[in-house]
Amino acid sequence: MFSKCSVVLLNVLFLVRALSAHECTPCNLRTCPVKAPHSCEGGRTLARDPCGCCDQCARLEWEPCGGQDWAHGYCALGLTCASVNKTGAAAIPETGVCKALPKHPEAGLEDERCPLMTGCQRAGGQCVCDARHSCLGSFAYPDQETCMKASKSEGRRHEHRERHREKYVGPSNPACMFSGCNLTTEGCVCESQSCRHHFAYINRSQCQEAAAGSCPLPVFKTLM
Repeated sequence: MFSKCSVVLLNVLFLVRALSAHECTPCNLRTCPVKAPHSCEGGRTLARDPCGCCDQCARLEWEPCGGQDWAHGYCALGLTCASVNKTGAAAIPETGVCKALPKHPEAGLEDERCPLMTGCQRAGGQCVCDARHSCLGSFAYPDQETCMKASKSEGRRHEHRERHREKYVGPSNPACMFSGCNLTTEGCVCESQSCRHHFAYINRSQCQEAAAGSCPLPVFKTLM
């Protein structure tokens, strides 16, 4: 009887110890390892650790991750903090490496270990808002009001571009920008917005001056 109780007690103590190993240190007792920058470089996005305490740039493939209180960081979208010595995800506080696992192609999009995040995206001209557990800031706008303001601002910019486009008068082909005149038997023939640079004079005035100072061109008639 005593031995059975001892086994049960040991199992309970082991379970409690295992669970406590996965608990996060309270944020007010932690010091974040790196001050989060305003923007991350090299294809990284800003990520908050699953403890909800520290912001760091997301880790890329084959970079270290996890550790006690996720001190080594959280993986970028599509990557899992995988175990180094075995298959599958690392068991925190184990330190792992970020890898793309075939069974988790959308890793990081939703993670129940992460804080609940809310935000909005624009889709088809509409603001679509959602809430999900994620450590990656995947929302373009923090709330619906900000999203609506951005939509209105973009609409005004679009209308402004359209108005200016209607006022513009010019050749349909930007390459057709040549203008000038040629002296023919019928006088000065001028063109504008031509696609070929084949003019002898830059304007009608120059062409007429040349016509006044030159001999008239002969006119050939066909005898019937």
